[in-house]
Amino acid sequence: MHAVTKGRLLWNGAPNAAFLTPAAVREHAWLQCAFTTRGTHLGEGGFNLGYDRGARRVVDQHRTALLKALRLEGATLHSVRQVHGNGVHVVDADVERREPDGSAPIEADALVTCLPHTALGVLAADCLPIILYALDTPLVAAVHAGRMGTLHRVAHTALNVIERRFGVCPGRLQALLGPAIGACCYDLDDRAIEPFRERFRDWNQFIWPSGTRKNTGRPWAMSLTVANQLQLLAAGIPQAQIETVSPCTKCHLEHFFSHRAEGSRAGRGMAIVAIRNYGEPRRAP
Repeated sequence: MHAVTKGRLLWNGAPNAAFLTPAAVREHAWLQCAFTTRGTHLGEGGFNLGYDRGARRVVDQHRTALLKALRLEGATLHSVRQVHGNGVHVVDADVERREPDGSAPIEADALVTCLPHTALGVLAADCLPIILYALDTPLVAAVHAGRMGTLHRVAHTALNVIERRFGVCPGRLQALLGPAIGACCYDLDDRAIEPFRERFRDWNQFIWPSGTRKNTGRPWAMSLTVANQLQLLAAGIPQAQIETVSPCTKCHLEHFFSHRAEGSRAGRGMAIVAIRNYGEPRRAP
């Protein structure tokens, strides 16, 4: 695992929960964050967190075990019905009252909160999970950025909501880009990349000819990580405040779920973030 994470993701040894903790957040006692792994020792379905990929009873057990391992017992885990768009769900006190179990069928691909002891989770099995957090005020966000979410600038939209609703500009945020399919394995056809050529002047910085693809019907390679890095930079997050911890999910199938590798059999991992308590956030440089 160290060869995959290169010391930037730290393995968790809890027996009933399988996840990696970004080393970048370990110094912030008020912040909790993790990217789950498939944990195949937990049964045939692995450590699946998606309700549409396994029995609800088992998924509930996995989610409860994850919260316990993260020392978030009693916290509400909020998730959404992800639709590969750019909708943003703000979890405030009213939402907490209306959604006591955090599972309202809201269509969105990003969640934001400033509430303590409230967890946000987005599911992925090749798509890019992005965690955002501020160091000088309690605020966290979880973003699901697949190909279509990237096309619709979901990360940029989340930043706009954060600034409009909470008054936190992008320059005050830190970003973590988690495990996702890499350009090494993400081959696309002309129809898939044409919208990017039409909407992004810098499209050729994250899409390029694959060169070595045997399947000539998919001659392009795309990096979700680079595409979203560019969006975060363009929105105003400094390069020094963007941390990439993105091993390729398809290359490392022993550790992660991958839709490209497994198709409909793939479970779903989760990127989860929470404000454990208000603590003493320090000023960002």
